[in-house]
Amino acid sequence: MKIFKLNIIILFHVILATPAFTQYNFDTFFSKAKIDIAKNKYFEAITKINKCLAVQPNNYEVFFYRAICKYSLLDYYGAELDFTMALSGTSSIRLESYHYRSQSRYMLGKYLDAIDDINKVVEKKPNMPSLYVERAYIYLANNNFIAAINDCKKALSLKSLGEEGFLCKAQAEDAISDYHNAISDYDEVIKINPKNIDAYALRGMTKGKMDSIQGAIDDYNLALKIDSTSTLAYYSRAEAEIKLNDSAKAMNDYNMVLQYEPRNSYAYFSRAVLYANMKEYTIAISDFNRVILLNPDNIEALFNRAKLKQIIGDLKGAISDYDKVTLLYPYFMEAYYNRSQAKYVLKDYAGAEKDMEIGTVMSDIFHNKDSMQFNKDSLLLNKLTHLSANFHNTSDIKPDDVNTNFLPIFYITEKDSNNFKAKNFSLLLADFNWKNGQNLCLKNSGTFNYDSTLLYSVSPINNNDSNRKQTLLVLAIYKSNMQLFKEAKEIFDKIISDDSLNAIAIFARGINTCREIELQNNTDNNAYIITNPNQEKLEKERLEKCKSALSDFTKTIKLNPDFYFALYNRAFVKCLLSDLYGANFDYDQAIKKNPNFADAYFNNGFLLYYLNLKQAACENFSKAGEFELQEAFSIIKKYCNKN
Repeated sequence: MKIFKLNIIILFHVILATPAFTQYNFDTFFSKAKIDIAKNKYFEAITKINKCLAVQPNNYEVFFYRAICKYSLLDYYGAELDFTMALSGTSSIRLESYHYRSQSRYMLGKYLDAIDDINKVVEKKPNMPSLYVERAYIYLANNNFIAAINDCKKALSLKSLGEEGFLCKAQAEDAISDYHNAISDYDEVIKINPKNIDAYALRGMTKGKMDSIQGAIDDYNLALKIDSTSTLAYYSRAEAEIKLNDSAKAMNDYNMVLQYEPRNSYAYFSRAVLYANMKEYTIAISDFNRVILLNPDNIEALFNRAKLKQIIGDLKGAISDYDKVTLLYPYFMEAYYNRSQAKYVLKDYAGAEKDMEIGTVMSDIFHNKDSMQFNKDSLLLNKLTHLSANFHNTSDIKPDDVNTNFLPIFYITEKDSNNFKAKNFSLLLADFNWKNGQNLCLKNSGTFNYDSTLLYSVSPINNNDSNRKQTLLVLAIYKSNMQLFKEAKEIFDKIISDDSLNAIAIFARGINTCREIELQNNTDNNAYIITNPNQEKLEKERLEKCKSALSDFTKTIKLNPDFYFALYNRAFVKCLLSDLYGANFDYDQAIKKNPNFADAYFNNGFLLYYLNLKQAACENFSKAGEFELQEAFSIIKKYCNKN
């Protein structure tokens, strides 16, 4: 376990004299944006900076300041892109751009690129010790331990305070099993700062490797005496207590980790193993479920869950998990052998025999790989055994209150029954929930206003019968709002039968159908879990409604290909139908029609994340935040950081 720290060393002067530009608005907004940054109002600053870029799209300094905002909001993907834009031109902030981009790339796990960037800064500022410490931490993360040690020595030779230099150096020494020097360096950190919690926790871990278990526990106790919420200390102490066969204390410490950090998959995994050893198989499976929810491709959690299912007699469930393991990592021989046993008990003798044969073949392939293939597979294995955690201290704790909302639908509601032009759209916010891992369920609601000219851009009303159409449309919308979906549909059908090219009515009918689906989902929310004798009928009706809505949005798009809300809503329905790639295509098309469509970026991000395209997903979240959807930065913080 390593603690990586990277400190910002640039003193960022945001209240600077703004150069004179011809546009007064640019001058004003840029100055106000800098003031917002100085007050840590980064989202507000981005809004003003976007206005500046609309006036001067090639102003590289403006990109730099927006990158600073994104970096401060932990949007490292977006920050890297903006720092790269800032580096496209020659300016006084070029060195700072390399420095911050290095840090952004470090946080994204792009260590070699980060080193390349920080080398440019070190070259210009060779006597700045903190730069060597920063580079040392990047080397440490990239497992280049000797280079990390050398950089720390260089920093210490420049008469720095040494706390971070000694801490990084100790971790690198620990990694190469130079435990005595590591302990000595941790001692130096504690001399400089007796309240450095990380030093106690890490020194304890090193002592544990030296079989000084009680000495390790003593260090964890010292860390917790300084900060009773240090999750690293609790977790490490639990590991030591297990070595002393004190399961009760270890269980309590894992619980403390999860109390302060409820998304820590390390703690869930270790607690699951502990429960399994206590023969509490059902509870252990529940903990492995949480691990897999947080890290879906973790083959160790899938394999262990499969073994536990096999023990309790859920052989089909075990086989399903073994299937996922072998699909993700074909060399997992034990998975084939265990699956063979499960199939044998189920009297699938041919399947059992085949698994034994495949296991033997994979074993031979594994042991005869060339070095290039071995390295490639090692990288894959590291990815498939990754567990997410962010062991923190009190100052880092944030409430875990980010709601993962997905796929808002825009629908028409009546605002003024006497004036058709007075319209708004409302948002239906759908939780990112999946039925059987595939379908999306709707939940919650809110409002969002749009100019009614959007409607008229879809299908202008003919003056000869405008009053009649207006009255019928308003009536249909009113009934839809009253959840009289059948009556609303009848009116929409009548309008469309008289005018098959009325895109407004076709679009609104599709929205009416989606709202009916939403109501059904909310009413039958437990139908996925509790057996309902009418469930098959309900599912069939729901499927037909989805197809109907899909047809209406498709017709709207044919009548007006530029109406991006129809593409946006069709993407939603495609998600309900589990056509995730089709939905992704529609979100992309909606974004092409409106490159500032924040909600489309946001929803597309969730789709891409579900499809295991994390970088593309996070880039979409970043765009959503850039176009002023503030919730996107909360999602970025929760899902896009390195851990």
